[in-house]
Amino acid sequence: MSAFRTILLLCSLAATAPAVAQTSPTLRTDLAVLSGCLRDSGSSPSACIGAVAVACVRAASNDPRGAEAGCARREEAAWRQRLTIALQMTGRRLDAGQRSRLAALQLAWESYVTQKCAFYGATQREALQAGRQAGCELREVAGRAIELAKVLPQAAGRRPQSPPRIIR
Repeated sequence: MSAFRTILLLCSLAATAPAVAQTSPTLRTDLAVLSGCLRDSGSSPSACIGAVAVACVRAASNDPRGAEAGCARREEAAWRQRLTIALQMTGRRLDAGQRSRLAALQLAWESYVTQKCAFYGATQREALQAGRQAGCELREVAGRAIELAKVLPQAAGRRPQSPPRIIR
């Protein structure tokens, strides 16, 4: 993650409302695919990791190996959007000290992922390195987005279907 992107992330944790991101048509489509998959996956959101990238690679039938890195980065962008929103929502519930710790944790996590996936990529044959490193980053970002989404209150702001009954 670039230093600029990290600074933006840290600033967004302090924001009181999520920023409305300008997204490309491709990213909007990919976000819709992920949302549909996550809605349909029930309690297995990790089954959606690869939903965009696999279809993208299959569509590149003339050079699937060459498309791996680009397709993984494309899906990673959608998961990263979800991760950023989850971090913002989590940060809103925290006091300033806790937000600072969350930002430090996220920065350390980003560093870990960068190092882990670079190492993994470097252990592959040269022709596979870029695709495997991008796939590693995709899996890590998606997993983190799923992890944070689980801790968000799912019923926040919902009213019960019927009023509670008072038992005497």
